Amino acid sequence: MKQLELEVFKFKEEDHFENIRTIEIDGEPWFVAGDITKALGYSNGPDAVTRHCKEKGIVKHDVLTGRGNQKVTLINEPNVYRLIVKSQKPSAEKFEAWLFEEVVPEIRKKGGYKIDRVEPSNFVIRYMANFDRIPKGNFSVISELYIRLYGRFEHAGYKIPNKAFDGKEIRPDTSVGRMFSEYLKKNYPSAPREFEKYFHKMPSGLEVEARLYPNHLVSVFWEFLENEWIPKHAEQYFYERDRKALDYLPKLIAYSNG
Repeated sequence: MKQLELEVFKFKEEDHFENIRTIEIDGEPWFVAGDITKALGYSNGPDAVTRHCKEKGIVKHDVLTGRGNQKVTLINEPNVYRLIVKSQKPSAEKFEAWLFEEVVPEIRKKGGYKIDRVEPSNFVIRYMANFDRIPKGNFSVISELYIRLYGRFEHAGYKIPNKAFDGKEIRPDTSVGRMFSEYLKKNYPSAPREFEKYFHKMPSGLEVEARLYPNHLVSVFWEFLENEWIPKHAEQYFYERDRKALDYLPKLIAYSNG
């Protein structure tokens, strides 16, 4: 059999994510049986597959995983549905809606959440192109994020890719910058309302105005990032763009809380 690579989708439980690994074979989605049975609360996954799934929808396949080449048991869509119906877990209905309304259409439309992790990140390119444009006595959002978000992620083993699975560039500085502005208005009403700006150079060569902040506000920015954006907003941000980041986010939150 031809070796295939798994794609990972994340089902959000109340306090954690369940990894659901999928693969496309001849245009149809297949699912790692152990991931499905675990998410549905079966204590004995192989037994549940034997009892509830039809044999023609079960295959063994060589796939590429983080641990190298492995042979895994895969089940097709009808068998996943059979396991959902027999599950006693309260979230089974929520899982069914997520799987068949979001995951399966996404696999068929784009072949899964495929992200180019070799392509240089626009975030890094923009930081390198703009760090010397920041005048002394000021900081920019991207310059601080390069150390406190990108750097920490990379230290944990994750690199922010260039584009999300929808093809749009991943620019966390946009989200952070917008929310930081609102954070200042709400929590530091005495802070200046007007700030200097600089011309931020994009990879395309286009230059856009971006806000500068005086250095005396850098501790406030750190406060916002550590206490607000990372623990309260980063999960949703990366869930919508690159769910692989969610595996590394707890390390950033732990660092912030430490």
